[in-house]
Amino acid sequence: MTNWLKDLRARDGVVDYEYDSYAKENCIYTCSPYFDWTLANKSMGMPKNSSMLLVSEPKCGKSLSIYAMCLDQQRRDAHLPKEKRRIQYLWNTEIRGQLQYTVFPDLDKEQMVIQDTNDPKEIFDFAEKDLKVMVQDGMPLGLLAIDSLTNILGVKRGDADSVSDHLVGDHALTVSIGMSKLIPFTKRHKIPLVCTSQMRANVNKKTKYDADLKIAESWAVLHGFEYFMSFKRAGAAEDKMDIEGKTFSDEEQVDARGENVKTGHKIYVKCDANSIGQSGRSGVFTLDTTKGIINQHEEIFWLGKNTGVLKTESNNRVYVFGDKRWTGKKECALAIRDNPDLAAGILEEVRKLDDKT
Repeated sequence: MTNWLKDLRARDGVVDYEYDSYAKENCIYTCSPYFDWTLANKSMGMPKNSSMLLVSEPKCGKSLSIYAMCLDQQRRDAHLPKEKRRIQYLWNTEIRGQLQYTVFPDLDKEQMVIQDTNDPKEIFDFAEKDLKVMVQDGMPLGLLAIDSLTNILGVKRGDADSVSDHLVGDHALTVSIGMSKLIPFTKRHKIPLVCTSQMRANVNKKTKYDADLKIAESWAVLHGFEYFMSFKRAGAAEDKMDIEGKTFSDEEQVDARGENVKTGHKIYVKCDANSIGQSGRSGVFTLDTTKGIINQHEEIFWLGKNTGVLKTESNNRVYVFGDKRWTGKKECALAIRDNPDLAAGILEEVRKLDDKT
């Protein structure tokens, strides 16, 4: 007798019930505990077979956050032989890769490939015809990124004789078709895809209640992403310094106005939409312009406090975790910084809050 179910399950793309997309080993991480927590799953990470879109106004930190993710992945692979370490491939459509690849000195350039191009054929056709074959042959591709979708040239625009040829819808159609090929490839081979997009003025705004800005991509493109993450420079008074009261500046250098030279800033990140979990969560992380994401101990403190894992006493002046007690935010945060086991313990209790298994 024919085993119909066996035959059906042997087809390409059929869901494998034994594969847990949310298991820790099947996720990647951003290097920011708060960012990871906004994804709302039991491993506090981004499943390898998912895709994420980072959206913001210009110069908020989207590109640097992608490089920070690459750096985190490389650090996690540092104990492996070179040939088994994951490769990160980035398309920089803003043609800034040649300028940005030195942004974090600790990045291993041998494991990361950046291509400066906004030609859709060099992105989508290359992925379909060449990259797919390399992955099928065993290449350990750990991350794909496009920075940004907004700057990809429409096919007809690339062939146009003059910039005066207005080709309405060309960019949207080009990116939509390209992503319709790229996303199935990344999902089947469990390669995380991270893209960025710019915000543009909402020219269709009709009332004061309509948003002033909107994502510069078509609905067809947006439907391909599980996570929509919005970035903003954190602007509250407490965001201008770390938990010790230190500002993000070089105390030995000043500019023409006598202001200390800035070395970083805090970023407010929010999961605006989530196709595979709870949406609406937000967090704050610190981005240093040369070191990447820093001050994770502060994030862990605020995660613990805001989720109730760190208990409070004496009008919120005393913080308690297990049999340990600290007076004040600074003392608790520094204890987390200096004790990796304590940091891991707090994060584990935070993680358990989303573990429904």
